[in-house]
Amino acid sequence: MLMPDQFRVNEAWIGVRINEEFLFVADMPYDVYVLMDAASAYVLGYVLSKVVDEGPQEKDIEDLFQKAWSAKRQWADRLIVPEGSVAERAFRGKAEEKGLSVETVPLCDLEVIVGPLKESFDADFMGRNA
Repeated sequence: MLMPDQFRVNEAWIGVRINEEFLFVADMPYDVYVLMDAASAYVLGYVLSKVVDEGPQEKDIEDLFQKAWSAKRQWADRLIVPEGSVAERAFRGKAEEKGLSVETVPLCDLEVIVGPLKESFDADFMGRNA
């Protein structure tokens, strides 16, 4: 289990899907992916990905990394992504381009860091109580 206090701010970023159920926009299903700081759980940016695309587009992930750069003015040392994520390839490619090492972990290992964001998204944005 990874904990925020195991990291320094901007040491590691996490690329993860935060919605449990599809988000419908104009009757099209989307997933929401975020890039967040592992130490602070600060969301550096997000991207909507059409479910039919089976993961975010490379351009969207590039935009997400550029938002993170704009917020931090430096790259993290590493990127953490959940094992088996359909977005792993896109996140890995962009992270490696930027010089970040990439680590995959079971999604349950990210629960302490990502869980509150997922719960908040589900309750506040999707209109469900956690």
